[in-house]
This record gives sequence, structure tokens and C-alpha cells, in this order.
Amino acid sequence: MPAFAHLPSSRQSLLGISGEGDEIWLIRGIAQKQYTCPGCHGDVEIGEEHVIAQVVGRAGGTEHRHWHRGCAKRILEPTLRRLKAVSARESSRVKLEGRGRRPAGKRGRRTPRR
Repeated sequence: MPAFAHLPSSRQSLLGISGEGDEIWLIRGIAQKQYTCPGCHGDVEIGEEHVIAQVVGRAGGTEHRHWHRGCAKRILEPTLRRLKAVSARESSRVKLEGRGRRPAGKRGRRTPRR
């Protein structure tokens, strides 16, 4: 039996907006290595279920931090506006990094044909 068989197979992510207007994507993850939680400065151990907070900046660029689930719920979530559930397909690393390459005003707009 796999080590994480007890975890749900479907994933759901949360999307919120920070006070600075950046997109914050909260994604469930399983730690592949040891991380330090920015909320409590404790260790997120290998194999531990945790939250990855992926920031997509308004001016472009991305960064991410690994949080304990409890710390993210207690510290990070209350600071976010317009928190909504989104499909996990929308929060893949490739899609979020692509969003970070385009400034916020240009997202979702097509360039006119000439």
C-alpha cells in the first residue's frame, strides 16, 4: 500500500488577492525535502502534507513558500481578499509561472490581429 494512500486523489487550490494586489495561490503539496515554515519558523518534514503559497506578482514574477497547513490557515488566509476555490489544473507550476511572465493588466487579453 502506498505511503500516501489515505490522502484524497483530487486536489483543490485556493486563490486570493494580497493587500498589495498580488495573486496568492494556496496549493496542497507533499514535502519532497525539508522546508522552513515562514509562519512558525518550524520545519516542514519530508513526506508531510503542507501548503505551498505561490505568489504571482502584479508587476510579473513568481515566488513560493512552504507553510504548515495550520499556519497557513491561521496566519496567511485571513490576510487574503476574495478567496475562492479553483481547480488544481489552474494551479500547475507551468501555468502559474506563465502568469508571472505577463503583467497583471495584460492577463487574459488577446492581442488584436493585424
